[in-house]
Amino acid sequence: MRHIVAMASASLLACPSVTMAQPIPDWSIAQLEDAISEGELGKIKAAAIEQGGETIYRERFDKAEPGRPVDIKSAGKSITAIAVGMAIDDGALPGLDTKVWPLLGSERGAPFDAITVADLLGMASALDCNDWERRSPGQEEKMYRTRIWRDFALSLPAREFVRDEDGDGPFSYCTAGVFLLGQVVEAATGEAFDAYVERRLFDPLAIDGAEWRRSRSGEVQSGGQLTISDTALLKIGRMVLDGGEWQGQQIVSKEWLQHMLTPRHQLGEHVYYSNLWWATLLRSKSGYVPALMMKGNGGNMVALVPSFDAVLVVQTRNYNRKSAERNGFTVLTTLLASLGEAPAD
Repeated sequence: MRHIVAMASASLLACPSVTMAQPIPDWSIAQLEDAISEGELGKIKAAAIEQGGETIYRERFDKAEPGRPVDIKSAGKSITAIAVGMAIDDGALPGLDTKVWPLLGSERGAPFDAITVADLLGMASALDCNDWERRSPGQEEKMYRTRIWRDFALSLPAREFVRDEDGDGPFSYCTAGVFLLGQVVEAATGEAFDAYVERRLFDPLAIDGAEWRRSRSGEVQSGGQLTISDTALLKIGRMVLDGGEWQGQQIVSKEWLQHMLTPRHQLGEHVYYSNLWWATLLRSKSGYVPALMMKGNGGNMVALVPSFDAVLVVQTRNYNRKSAERNGFTVLTTLLASLGEAPAD
């Protein structure tokens, strides 16, 4: 799997992953734990390191029991990408070119009927939907105020939309579109989205206690807001690092993971977006190294670092705070530094 991640991260150079107003501190694990206990990083709930299949650090920073689930917000989108790949692997979903509106029985004409699974996976559809802009018709908080999210998402207006030479439209972060991917999985498989993910992903990895947010009408929020444990995230990260394999069972194909993790949009100097996964760099004792990430509001992050064969997890409740991302990267950087130099290939 390392070569897949290396290919996906080929565009990243050896320099900082994010531009911060203040530099990320160079702390030991003990200094990190002291800072968290003093509240310097807000509400950090849990942090963990898995390397080579072994959990080597795991700590809970509040009074909850270890392993108590935390809402990881949009980091759950990355699991939806895995679910789409499993549905394709199973032959239930024809492929990435599948037209979403016709599949869901909601033909509207152009440009809606041309929106594909690939468009929604890459946050590059014709929908006028941008969670980072409050005035956007598709901004996710507007969806949450409705009873039936499917109706909201399928009735969104279109934006000006031109595909590039690779067939991609311009990036626009759209949770409503990712919610529709869950509806696609349901239509293709004939199973509720959460039941399908449980059967195909969570059960084989012995993950329990995960819970998805639902609309008032009972729809599963496949666009994130997944409450899940740190141990579950370590397992999912390990499965991806191991090329989709878990204890001898192929959970999702290597071919899908290679596609899923290949960057499609450059969003910052060294920040890329692929298919509901992020690609960036993390500082280590060996310099800056590529990482592929699940990332959500509050600084909730899971980082796969192939050069260290490691999975790093930070769970927080720093929701909607300006300092949240920096604090999350502070935890990840400290965890990675604790592993020392990258092992020789």
